[in-house]
Amino acid sequence: MIYHTAQRETSHSQPGAVCGKFLTMDDQASETFIRKVIAAVDADPDLNDTKLSLKAGVNRRMVTDFREGRVKSPKLSSVFKIARALDRDPGEMMGLGPRPKIRSDLSAFLSQYDEDGQERLLSAMKAFPPAPAEEQ
Repeated sequence: MIYHTAQRETSHSQPGAVCGKFLTMDDQASETFIRKVIAAVDADPDLNDTKLSLKAGVNRRMVTDFREGRVKSPKLSSVFKIARALDRDPGEMMGLGPRPKIRSDLSAFLSQYDEDGQERLLSAMKAFPPAPAEEQ
């Protein structure tokens, strides 16, 4: 016998949306991300698939499926959870390259201003000459 619950009848999609679609990455970004997750787990003797999944709040099977090649394109929500658990930048883990480093205190300072205020600050900062490049 099959019982239908109210939850089963509730749709979490927007009206007219195609069901079963999740935000995912392209194949190259997925492969890069999975490879970097496996390398991070293998490089840390205190970390394994189970510990990573608990830290990230994802199913342990998903992390094991990365290793065993059963996951080809993880959902972006899972990518962000796993990257956060590994204390890594999700973009870098997907092979998008490093983000510019901005000090957290500077970011916090700028965030207190609206966009117009930030634009005025940027204009004033452009008046300062850039720091000389470090010689190698």
